[in-house]
Amino acid sequence: MKFSIIFLFLFSINTFGADAVKKEELSIAEKWRPTITKYFGEEFAIKLLGATSDVKKDNLDLLQMPQIPILVVDARSTSVYDKKPDKVILKPEEEAKYHYSFLTELYEVTRQSQPQADDIKKMMNTLSQGATREGVYHSMVLDPVYNQLETIYKPIRLPASEFAVYFYSNYIAKKISPDSLTSMNMYTLKRLIAEKAIDIIDAFGENRDGLETWYAILSSDLATRFPQHWSNKLRKNSSKAVHKNWASKAPIQHIKSEIIIKLHIALNSLM
Repeated sequence: MKFSIIFLFLFSINTFGADAVKKEELSIAEKWRPTITKYFGEEFAIKLLGATSDVKKDNLDLLQMPQIPILVVDARSTSVYDKKPDKVILKPEEEAKYHYSFLTELYEVTRQSQPQADDIKKMMNTLSQGATREGVYHSMVLDPVYNQLETIYKPIRLPASEFAVYFYSNYIAKKISPDSLTSMNMYTLKRLIAEKAIDIIDAFGENRDGLETWYAILSSDLATRFPQHWSNKLRKNSSKAVHKNWASKAPIQHIKSEIIIKLHIALNSLM
């Protein structure tokens, strides 16, 4: 049934001819969007059809970077227990649809190898029992396998060093010296940058609009800087409006996992 829907959708577009598609493509896509979303989910619909037509690019693409929170390291802090429930919560069955692709991609971008079926099964069970996406990420980059990767000779090349300095300055509001990276392993750098991004997301707290704006600007920046490395339309899109629109409808854990994966992909291309 699902494949029949996609086939009919594609066939209905093709029957109008090339010229007609240019004029009517958007309206046809929007007519089919509710059906595609119903059967495959909003994330798949965006990947197939692009962002919704109600996104106002003229205003949102002028987004300005919000005040970036100051990261405070305090081992005694109990703020992690004071977090309010996310404003976007997916039903368990809907959330489960995205687990497999997330885990497969996470494994590939962190270890740059294909996961075994048992690895995915184990992590799927972990998520189904209530673990968070960031928790799964931390468990992967702190395990013996990733620890071994951090001990091999994989120095940080100049492009990666420059990106790290740029990222810390613009998205963490912290200055670092390239000299501080000279003795660091590339896998260590990837982990540290992703962890700092997660910390910033948490630091926004209840300022959801600020977080979404930060995410949108960063996603637009990455799409522009690494255009050839994204595998779907959403990540390739350089529009801040599109990314903010997506973030406004996504659970925090999905925003975190997108940033984790995007940063690893970007840095993998600089290794």
